Amino acid sequence: MSGAVAIVSTLKAHDKLLYDVIKRQAGTLKKAITEGTMNSIEAGTDKILIKMWQDGKLGKDGKAQAFIHIEDFGIGIKTQEEIDLHFETFGQPHESTENTTWKQFRMGRGQMFAFGKNVWRTGPFQMEVDIERMGLDYRLMKGLPMHEGCVIDIELYANPIGDWQCRSIEALREEVQEQVRYVAVPVIFNDKQISVDPSTLNWDFEDDDAYYIFNESSTLKIYNLGIYVKSISQSQSGVGGIVVSKRQLKVNFARNDVQGDCEVFKRIRKIVQENKLKRATKKYRSLADGERYSLLRDLRDGCVKFDELSGKRLFKTAQGKWFSWNMIMSSVLPWTFSPEGDMVADKAMQMGAALCLSQGMLDELCYNGDKDCFFDWIMEEQLRIDKSKRDWDQNVNPYQREDIEKQLNQKRVSYLRYDKNDEVAQIGLPTLRSQFNEDYQLIARSDCTKMEKRLLDVLNYQAHGALGNRKICFGVSTVAKAWTDGRSYIALEKDWVRRLNLSSEGYILELFSVLAHELAHDENTAGSHIHGPQFYERYYELTFDRRWNNNIFYATFSFKKAMEKARMDEKLRKEDEKDKALKQKLGLVSTEQVAASS
Repeated sequence: MSGAVAIVSTLKAHDKLLYDVIKRQAGTLKKAITEGTMNSIEAGTDKILIKMWQDGKLGKDGKAQAFIHIEDFGIGIKTQEEIDLHFETFGQPHESTENTTWKQFRMGRGQMFAFGKNVWRTGPFQMEVDIERMGLDYRLMKGLPMHEGCVIDIELYANPIGDWQCRSIEALREEVQEQVRYVAVPVIFNDKQISVDPSTLNWDFEDDDAYYIFNESSTLKIYNLGIYVKSISQSQSGVGGIVVSKRQLKVNFARNDVQGDCEVFKRIRKIVQENKLKRATKKYRSLADGERYSLLRDLRDGCVKFDELSGKRLFKTAQGKWFSWNMIMSSVLPWTFSPEGDMVADKAMQMGAALCLSQGMLDELCYNGDKDCFFDWIMEEQLRIDKSKRDWDQNVNPYQREDIEKQLNQKRVSYLRYDKNDEVAQIGLPTLRSQFNEDYQLIARSDCTKMEKRLLDVLNYQAHGALGNRKICFGVSTVAKAWTDGRSYIALEKDWVRRLNLSSEGYILELFSVLAHELAHDENTAGSHIHGPQFYERYYELTFDRRWNNNIFYATFSFKKAMEKARMDEKLRKEDEKDKALKQKLGLVSTEQVAASS
């Protein structure tokens, strides 16, 4: 130890770090334009003019050369000291006298440098930055005629118009509008104003921190003093809508997220949480999927009291329905997780053989533990909070915890593995799939009974216009009433059809409802039962159009008469055949005459 020496040294940054700060802050042109807009507003301008255009000259990428122009009428840069501190030096600390609406890092102008050759004209100066040709050097001209405000002209290194990220100049304008939508200063892009003062709008709620609108959209959009930061999915936030902060949010370098220690955003999130719960507890209001998942996360994280959510339908089944904690715990059926739309799960639920929850729910909640312990995981934090309360508060009901633990034990032992690949803490009952035969076998017409052939003939004739190229046939399956390849056929399950009383209008309606259901699918449904927006649109057309040119409606209405006519025609044909056979036997007609009359 006698030769050891302690010294103090200073951490340093390589020039490459500054180069990366310039090149990698923003991945899109809209973010760079937004940065220029923010700088202009902080300079005190009363409006911002943005233009983009292309000319006939081809750039090195083989596309027309493209240009960006950003102009403001603020204070600009007037002294050499300001050039040195605020333009040349990245990361310069802010002074107390500065207008710092968004300024936090003094690095944002690098986003504009990354996309093209920049020429800035302000005060008596002109600065030219071209990092592709000059690296970190820049050219400064002094002593020019005084220019009020600041003009930034950018000759883009690559023309983004026509790429998948930027289809047209109009598309770019819309993207920039999304970024600057709620700043108070008018922002004008190619002669169109794209911003609006948030104080002039009607909001659901307003406090010292922000303006709020809550709606049914799939995301909650966050704006920092009118500038877009990020969107939070409804399944995370619990509500859709817009929040525009009135105070500066503490954001990261890229300005696309809010730091976890931002006190303003903590208060904003509290307001969002309160409104989420208000909307969730409204009577006669159906919750969106994202709202349900958000509340389920609240239950898991202990953010909301168990009693407030135990009756809410937050757990999705494989059939796409939603069950509450109370409904699941009161069920005595074995339960499992299965793919959404799975035919085996659908059949098990219809038969009352098992409760099948959606496998997608596990993915949504990022749960990868033993599946039979899922509900233990959901309640872990709730039970921990309850126990901590009981340790000091004797007024807490001691029986609720015992009831929940009893329910969890029962659910753990009644888990039914979906297949042999399920990871569980204990094996439990046999797998669900082993209890059902999933074969989907078609039956040849020659193997059908006379009544079945008659039914096929009537159906294929009556509904021909609606069926297109698809033929109706019979098949055998233990899990489906019907299925289709989405193209050439619809198969009706033989045993299910046999149980239908097709002289009854109710059973006829059931038959044609199933046919319409399969007809609305344009993909193979053997083994799955997933319904997208196109399915519902098609199904609606087939089942709700009551006009006679709807062949499904016409066939349903006339089916009973058609079946009776087919039966009578068959009866008459048989009687005619018997009559001809008798005449031939008596020698009243020849074999040739019988053949000619057939």
